[in-house]
Amino acid sequence: MPEINVILVKALRERTAAGVMNCKNVLVEAGGDIDAAAKLLQERRLLPEAAKRRPTSEGLLVFMIEERCGAIIELAAETDFVSRNPLFQRAAEDLARVVVAVRGRLDETLAAPSPDGQGDVAGYISRLAATFGENIHLRRTAILETEHGIIGAYAHNAPAPGLGRMVALVSVSGADSDVAANEIARKLAVHVVGAAPLWTTAEQVPAAIRNQKRLGAGRNHEHHMAENELDSAIEVRLQRFYDQTVLLRQQYLLEPSRTVAEALLCAAGPAAYIEDFVCYRVGEDAAHDARVAQAAEFEWTFGNDWSNERPARMTVLGEDRIFEVSPTGPRLRDDRDAVDLINAAWSRGATVIALPVARLAVDFFPLSTRKAGTILQKFSNFGTRVAIVGDLSVELAQSSALRDFIFETNNRGQVIFVQDLEALTQKLRQSQHPHRADFHG
Repeated sequence: MPEINVILVKALRERTAAGVMNCKNVLVEAGGDIDAAAKLLQERRLLPEAAKRRPTSEGLLVFMIEERCGAIIELAAETDFVSRNPLFQRAAEDLARVVVAVRGRLDETLAAPSPDGQGDVAGYISRLAATFGENIHLRRTAILETEHGIIGAYAHNAPAPGLGRMVALVSVSGADSDVAANEIARKLAVHVVGAAPLWTTAEQVPAAIRNQKRLGAGRNHEHHMAENELDSAIEVRLQRFYDQTVLLRQQYLLEPSRTVAEALLCAAGPAAYIEDFVCYRVGEDAAHDARVAQAAEFEWTFGNDWSNERPARMTVLGEDRIFEVSPTGPRLRDDRDAVDLINAAWSRGATVIALPVARLAVDFFPLSTRKAGTILQKFSNFGTRVAIVGDLSVELAQSSALRDFIFETNNRGQVIFVQDLEALTQKLRQSQHPHRADFHG
């Protein structure tokens, strides 16, 4: 047996944050094998609470469909290094199978038999955490069942089939055929990931939120409108809110000339309907219910009116229509705000969005937050051209990584950074094909 010296104990402590005596005891039992000792600490719940509370902003989503039941699980980890590991990915798939088998909520899943036959799922995850030396836990699970319909699924940023950082399930019933239902359900899952709806129909929007939106719209217009005009403006604002948040009323991202309802009718027949949907994103602090609460409290961009003349205006330049967001307009805080902005621009027939640097999220830079990549990727996914307008000379002087990021982004052309609107205008004028999906001239 190797000698359990200070170096081994220190290495195990740095990896697990466990106490000195606990580290020494498990090292003795494990014969000096640090990996085995870490597993013993995890299995015996000897890790300190601080280690268990370490942030888990990374991880992986997995969907699994068996017959007419679909499941999504989120297995959370501390780093993307772990989430990219094949062992971690296989474990996530095994856990998704457990959720489908037991039709279980989170607590039921944790109490279910382990995929490896050793104890329960909770113990299985503890052993997985010990293997990687990270705080790993099953963040949440979702089940979507249908009696007679078809479930479609989509995983975005997928390292392997069924795995991704954004996953959606959509159930469709009443279609003309199973083939039609399968195809449209899968396409609708793609749409749900991109457009982030909150409800399937307008009737599902809680009355409290509808009333809150009416009050908010009224406050925005009451000082300069007659009563009949105010009622009309409030109704327009509420209908726009539905167009942004209700699945059937959203512009269908795969065919923007149609709504989702129209696309469903065309693809699957007049009797087809969407039963339900689920959409998760890795690292979300809040799931569907919390997002609904945020919408009601105007903490989300649903309280921002990107199409109003005060925060934005349209400028026509040849065949291009530029949607200019005002320097005092709404702030672009996350990828869902990006979807709202895209919808507002599309509704005005815009071909280009001009967004001032001042309206970016306060943590858009530095790049270590990953917010810049996440938000800008949304514009690329939807084929929407956007120009970030403003002076970034101070930030560029401080960060070579930012200089490289902007250089690469400008080369791709879907999203560009320009000094001012005049520079954007010149770039658009130089373009030989103003409707191409990039800014290259």
